[in-house]
Order: sequence, then C-alpha cells, then structure tokens
Amino acid sequence: FFFFFFSSFLFLFFFSFFFFFLFFFFFSSPFFIFLFFFSFSFLFSLFYSFFFFHPIFLSFSFLFLSFFFSFLLFLYFFFIFFLFFYLFFCFYNFFFFFFFF
Repeated sequence: FFFFFFSSFLFLFFFSFFFFFLFFFFFSSPFFIFLFFFSFSFLFSLFYSFFFFHPIFLSFSFLFLSFFFSFLLFLYFFFIFFLFFYLFFCFYNFFFFFFFF
C-alpha cells in the first residue's frame, strides 16, 4: 500500500512539473494557462480519488473521505501550480525587461 502510494506521488510530482514547464512555453496566454492548471488539478484529484477506491476502502465513510480528499487535492494543486506560475512569470518578465531594455 505504501509503495503504491509513494510511487503514485512520485509520478504525480514529475508529471506535474514536466507539463508545467512544457505548457508554460507553448501557451503564454494567461487564459490558456488558467485552463490548463484547472484541468490538470481536476485530473490529479480524480486520479487520487480513484486510487482510494480500493476494495478495502469501499465503505461509505471511506468513500466520503476519498471525495473530500480529492476536493482538497484539487484546491491544493490548483493554488500551488497557480502560485508557481505567477512567481515564475513575474521573475521571467522582470528578467526579460531588465535584460533587453
């Protein structure tokens, strides 16, 4: 159980940062980046909610906790990624302005 949980966490970590830097350079519009982070936060929360749908946890309390935990993860991924984006974007624009002007 802990091995699968740890492997899924590592997969989530590298996958999120890979797509974060990939889509940051392809879509420079804030609207597209907002949609991207919203959708991937939702997908990551769904991934963890389905991960907690193991037959051991198939009771009403654990289902409620899995939905609640998926919602918390959605908020976590959404705000953390968006915070990373805005910090990186501000430093990137500041460096670009300072270097070329």
